[in-house]
Amino acid sequence: MTMSPRIAFDGALRRRVYLFRHGDVAYVTNDGSIVADPRQVHLTRQGQEEADAMGRMMADVPVDKAVCSGLPRTRQTLARILGDRDLPVEEVPDLEELRSDRAQAAYEQGGAPDPVPLPDDLSEVAYAFLNAHEPGMRYRNGEVFADFEGRVVPAFEGLLKHPDWHNMTLVAHGGVNRVLLGWALGTGLKTFGQFEQDTCCLNVLDIDQDPDSLAVRRVLVRAVNATTYDPPKRDRHLTTLEDLAHRLQEARQG
Repeated sequence: MTMSPRIAFDGALRRRVYLFRHGDVAYVTNDGSIVADPRQVHLTRQGQEEADAMGRMMADVPVDKAVCSGLPRTRQTLARILGDRDLPVEEVPDLEELRSDRAQAAYEQGGAPDPVPLPDDLSEVAYAFLNAHEPGMRYRNGEVFADFEGRVVPAFEGLLKHPDWHNMTLVAHGGVNRVLLGWALGTGLKTFGQFEQDTCCLNVLDIDQDPDSLAVRRVLVRAVNATTYDPPKRDRHLTTLEDLAHRLQEARQG
């Protein structure tokens, strides 16, 4: 697709990133445990419907670059959002989700790890993001938040160094998106726990770059956590992590 560049008032090249979280998946099994390898979950029927609805909303939006993390849930979401667009898909593994103890073990072992017990206090699951900015903090005994930021931001900035696109569709993960929103606002991990990312939500970033060097001059945040299924968030009262903690609690109680 041939697209014309957009130019800011001062002559900067203005490029747009449509940043999505993947659609709904099931991290809890029927017996109430966390799935053996959270990296390999697929979209649920609900997640497929969410991605199809987002695809319909984005149908007439011009896109000339498509990127995902490479995990199945982002590949599937991206395919449904792109629809019949004939675009090559770039997979960037460093944009994979923040890894808990179980996901980190699966990543390191290349397969399903031994079961890792969940904490007795499920508040540790529900509010695992709130102290992400504190030095050395880990996500559920897995990846250090600062290390996570240290792999996500350079991977994203690497995409910005490519001159061959104007509008990018990027399907990633809730944690990845929180890091990138913190990058956009210059707040880093301090705001990691304050952003919510509903399933198959859309964030819109405009990034102004020097037309020659592609150095970033400024970032504009145009939309955050927009969804097709509940735009005013009327029925959204729990965060995604609180919802996960509730599911685990209900499974424990039988």
